[in-house]
Amino acid sequence: MSARIEYEDLKFKEEEGRIKADFMNNYYFYLEKKDLESIASFKANSGGLEFGCSEKRARSKMSLLIGKGFQGLKHKVRDKPALYIHKNSGIPLIGSNEFGVVDRGSNILEVKPLTGCNLSCIFCSVNEGINDKADIVVEKDYLVEEFEKLSKIKEHSVEANIGPQGEPLLYPKLVELVRDLKEIRNVKIISMNTNGVTLHRKLIDRLAEAGLDRINLSVHSLDKEKASKLMNGTYPLENILKMIRYCEGKIDVLLAPVLIPGHNEEDIDGIIELSKTIKNKKWPSIGIQNYLNYKGGRNITKEMPWEDFFEFLRKKEREHNVKLIVDENVFGIYKDNALEKPFKKGQIVKAEIKAHGRNKKEKLCVANERVITVINCEKEKGSVKIKLLRDKHNVFTAIPA
Repeated sequence: MSARIEYEDLKFKEEEGRIKADFMNNYYFYLEKKDLESIASFKANSGGLEFGCSEKRARSKMSLLIGKGFQGLKHKVRDKPALYIHKNSGIPLIGSNEFGVVDRGSNILEVKPLTGCNLSCIFCSVNEGINDKADIVVEKDYLVEEFEKLSKIKEHSVEANIGPQGEPLLYPKLVELVRDLKEIRNVKIISMNTNGVTLHRKLIDRLAEAGLDRINLSVHSLDKEKASKLMNGTYPLENILKMIRYCEGKIDVLLAPVLIPGHNEEDIDGIIELSKTIKNKKWPSIGIQNYLNYKGGRNITKEMPWEDFFEFLRKKEREHNVKLIVDENVFGIYKDNALEKPFKKGQIVKAEIKAHGRNKKEKLCVANERVITVINCEKEKGSVKIKLLRDKHNVFTAIPA
């Protein structure tokens, strides 16, 4: 009697005396041989496991081992601990600014399938990349299901903006995510914020076929050395420029440089001129962003006052004979219905601890179908009374009460 066990998103192979389980290509955990041998004699080959026992026994015992293995899940990018949030995890996808779906009261819904970045920009507003945080990855079907529910409250057609605190191109099921979001009845636009480092022709073709409408491309200098310094990693400028050209007629490209005082003001001219060569089907080809200071971000300089920022844009408009200050309606952005908040800032709430958060002494707790990030929480499990510190846009943070 023997049984071969295979899983769609898990591939097994022997490595250093243990069995390594690759999860969705970008994540992994280990299983101990002695635990597998307690099921039956086994061998790993072609990504699956073969056991010398009945399939019923093998699958039943493996489900327990895999559940335990996921507690040690790691992201291959920087080998950081990772949390997999799925439909049966008991963790809602509304309430966090780091994963799930965020509704800021317009017809744009932010989709955050993962955290973690292949770069570590020296000005990153969320301190992503090289850090001590754990990473999070969300099940694609769960994310789509919850997005669809929220999209139904909107009066205007919806834009799904894949804009995680990290790099979306690292999400293993990105193409499938785009395709499924585009099939939702009132979703008209799919956009994605990316550094573009791992873009290639085949991926662009697949994303275009799946329904991606616009890439918001983070490019902050056309000087390769300076761009690499700003992004704290090797920036493949030549390939980025090739991919911009390859996107023509397939996916619109919006260059989205951040104006960083004292660091790249002189680089904006070249990016503006590059934008003038981009032939989009629908949207403008550049959207310059103002560098802002954020608590927890890498604040390398003081932010520019908004009046100075807009004066800078007006100056560049005159110099380059191009429109840089655009109305939100150009992008079809409108105020819209928003999900009601079940509680408010200052309120004391009883919540259930579901998982560790990204930072030390941080827990993901649940109450009233919302996930709440509780900081400075020593308790490991069970219920906890918390005091809400933030409730804006249904994003909740709290401390133990």
